Amino acid sequence: MKNVIYLLLILLSFGINSCSKNSDNSESPYEFAGNWSGTYTGDESGTWSATISASGVVTGTAIESSTSYQSGLNGDVSSDGTFTATVGTTTQGYEFVGQLNGNSISGTWSNASSNHNGTWSGTKE
Repeated sequence: MKNVIYLLLILLSFGINSCSKNSDNSESPYEFAGNWSGTYTGDESGTWSATISASGVVTGTAIESSTSYQSGLNGDVSSDGTFTATVGTTTQGYEFVGQLNGNSISGTWSNASSNHNGTWSGTKE
């Protein structure tokens, strides 16, 4: 009887350990955290720079080449490296969508109100 109780305790401890939370942080965009910058081209062109926090929050600026007009850039990065951000406002600004891959990033941008679009790219500093 003692052996059965010991066996049950051992099996129970294995079951509890196998249900513990995975703490490898694989669901966090921490690997993309840092300062990034690059350019955008197309119907309009310019430069952009942003900081990605360890939680995936994106904050930065974009500067249009022809007017030197500077706009805020805000968005987020998911754990798989999908990047989405708005430059300016959601009604009048640009939507940047892209993919981070190692120390590089690229994607497309569009402005629905002006029907302008193009591509963008950058690197981690």
